[in-house]
Amino acid sequence: MQEARPSTLIDPVCGMAADVAKAEAAGLLLEHEGRTWAFCGRGCRRSFTEDPAEYIARAEAATSQSSIAPAHAVVIDDGMRRWYESCSCCLSEAYPDIKAALDAEKAAASQAVPEGICEVAEASPAN
Repeated sequence: MQEARPSTLIDPVCGMAADVAKAEAAGLLLEHEGRTWAFCGRGCRRSFTEDPAEYIARAEAATSQSSIAPAHAVVIDDGMRRWYESCSCCLSEAYPDIKAALDAEKAAASQAVPEGICEVAEASPAN
C-alpha cells in the first residue's frame, strides 16, 4: 500500500510550513535522494539546491530535537528576529506566540526613554 502524501511539509531552509499542493503548483517541490522537499518560495528552493547537505542536516537536527523538546521550547534567537523583521506574517503563521512576544518587545522598545535623556532636566526651565 502506498503511503499518503502529507498536505504540508516543513521548508528545510526557513522552517515554515509549506502547503504541498500549492508548492507543487508553483514549482516549489523538489525530489532529492528519494525524499520530497517543499519550499515556501523560490529563494528557499534555490538555497537548498546550492547546498542540500546543510539544509538536510538542519532539518534532521530539528526533527530529532522536536521529539525531545516540548513544542513551546522555541527560542527567540537572532534568526527568529531576522525572520520577524523580514516577514512577520510568515512568522505569525508558523509561530504565533513568538510573533506576539516580538510585537510586545517592539512596542515596549518604542515607548522606552532613550538613554542620556533625563526627564527631570528636560522638564526644568532653562537657567
